[in-house]
Parts: sequence; C-alpha cells; structure tokens
Amino acid sequence: MAEKVCRKCMRLIVNSDTCEMCGSSDLADEWMGLVIILDPRNSEIAKRMNVDLADKYALKVR
Repeated sequence: MAEKVCRKCMRLIVNSDTCEMCGSSDLADEWMGLVIILDPRNSEIAKRMNVDLADKYALKVR
C-alpha cells in the first residue's frame, strides 16, 4: 500500500484509511515534499507548519 497524506494535518499515513492524529478520512495519494519533525518544540519548521507532534509530514498535497 502506498503512503497517503492527510489533507487536514499533512501527516503521512501508512496502511490506514483514517489519520490517527486528527481522525480525518480525507486522504490524498498525490503529495510532494517530505519533512520529518524530530523535536517540534525547538523546530522553526514545526512552528510554521503548526505541528506539535514528531512525525513525517508532506509539504504540499494535491
């Protein structure tokens, strides 16, 4: 199964039909860019993306 991205929170989803983080089932097959947030408290990128959980995120979702 290909990785999908939640359109609501931009989190990468693997082997699921819903996002475990926000509960949305609005997933996209087409996305671009990958950001891995390791320390959201000290990450400027995480702050700009409004991310507070360490995980993998897409930069753009189609």
